[in-house]
Amino acid sequence: MPEIIHSYDALMKTIVDRVEGAAAPFLIGIAGPPATGKSTLAERLVADLNAAGTKTCFCPMDGFHLTNAQLDAQGLRAAKGRIDTFDADAFIAAVQRLTARDPFWWPVYSRQRHDPIPEGTRISGTEDVYVTEGNYVLSNAEPWRTASDAFNLSLFVDTPDEILRQRLLNRHHKSGRSQSEALEKIDRTDIPNAGIIRNERQVEDILFYERADD
Repeated sequence: MPEIIHSYDALMKTIVDRVEGAAAPFLIGIAGPPATGKSTLAERLVADLNAAGTKTCFCPMDGFHLTNAQLDAQGLRAAKGRIDTFDADAFIAAVQRLTARDPFWWPVYSRQRHDPIPEGTRISGTEDVYVTEGNYVLSNAEPWRTASDAFNLSLFVDTPDEILRQRLLNRHHKSGRSQSEALEKIDRTDIPNAGIIRNERQVEDILFYERADD
């Protein structure tokens, strides 16, 4: 059973305790439905670990979206965000390069271009900790499961659906969608994906759950 944590301070202490004395590189995998705050949490952890003197890099999964051109060619543009709209093999190869301490470019996703940028974050190979985050990094499905074998610590982040809906609506508005387009995207793709992500995941080491009354 996973350890359940509600407080960021408690989570940070647990992570620091795990990282101290561990061989580098230490890989942390953070999964969860869209808009649960995974990216915000990951970026905060990276900033705080760096501030504490632990060289840490953020490696989000979103950079492994298939390009819009690839999605159009496969008839998958309307399903963008679903598990089969990511390049799982490329993600696995990149995670393995982290463990091998290779220098390379980690791709990132641009919410302005709505496409991945191949030369996103430069990995030097000398970092102590890598924090990777994304909807499917703890998926039970192959080949995703192979990548998770490299994680030294896995976290699943969740929050109530009513909070997810409002965050998703705000996110889609910011990306230029109309109210009707945003609601259609939420109902057609985002919320169904949230159920799949929750139900078809490996057992995480830590469940970080944001309560509605917090």
